Amino acid sequence: MSLQFYDAVKQLQDECIKFPAFDTAYEQIETNLKLFRATGVAQNLLILGESGAGKTSLAELFANEYPMVELPERNLIPVLKVEVPAAATIAGTVEAVLAQLGDLQPERGTVSVKTARAVKIARSCGVEMLIFDEAQHIQDRGRAHSQYFVGDWLKSFMDALGAPVTLLGLPRTQILLQVNEQLRRRFTHRISLTTQQDADSNEADSLRLFTSLASALPLPLDPRPYQWGELARRLHFATDGRVAYVKRILVSAYSQAVLESSNSIGINDLSRAFTTTIWPSGIGGLNPFHPSFPFRPLDRAGEPFQIGEMSGSAPARRKH
Repeated sequence: MSLQFYDAVKQLQDECIKFPAFDTAYEQIETNLKLFRATGVAQNLLILGESGAGKTSLAELFANEYPMVELPERNLIPVLKVEVPAAATIAGTVEAVLAQLGDLQPERGTVSVKTARAVKIARSCGVEMLIFDEAQHIQDRGRAHSQYFVGDWLKSFMDALGAPVTLLGLPRTQILLQVNEQLRRRFTHRISLTTQQDADSNEADSLRLFTSLASALPLPLDPRPYQWGELARRLHFATDGRVAYVKRILVSAYSQAVLESSNSIGINDLSRAFTTTIWPSGIGGLNPFHPSFPFRPLDRAGEPFQIGEMSGSAPARRKH
């Protein structure tokens, strides 16, 4: 592969598409920060989205807008972004906070000592907002009482810090709030991060997302034998409107087109990319780019966008 190929792939991966729900979530996080700065009132926010919906991109984009400022006497961290560790324990979570605050020995001390140190350092660093990404890892802790204890620690830490907190996680994160009533009361404002604002906009949003990202690649997108409108529907079913899945298909399809010395990214490239990067069983009529695809959501058991039994409310889907 040429240097141009790798540059194009990197540019595509770095692209951040702001669909309507993304903008809404970003604006609400910013509103909460401005409210805290002006009044000292801490409003919290829960942002839910399926895997690949853009949660981490949203958290990183916002945190990068308010970067750490290095001063002679201390570092200022206006927005502290922390990734919740897998199967989060209280100790693991507070250690993750300490590590992001620059503590050189985050594992030192008991949980209470670590927590007090985290609050002290956060205040000295001027933390005005805390963003927890991968919040479902708290819910994944195991039994309900384990989830409750981690959630109770989070509630106490939030109260001690006194700054607004944003949680980003998979829809099942809501189960954590069902287990811990005190934590639930602190996250009454919730936003679903999805491109699917209503049934009529699904395909249009998917096509806009796809073509916006495809513009970063040197090769054009060729919809033949389909019209752009039909391709939009197929793209929607192939990616469920998720940014990460759109990027996966594009990178794979672009790679295939380059290997075959094609002058465009065609339907066959997209079809192979779906099977390669999204669903190996997606062949024939189960491949959204195949002529016999039945135009239905791929959310049944064993399919790539299977709806979990406890994933929370799912967005409305169009019936075909």
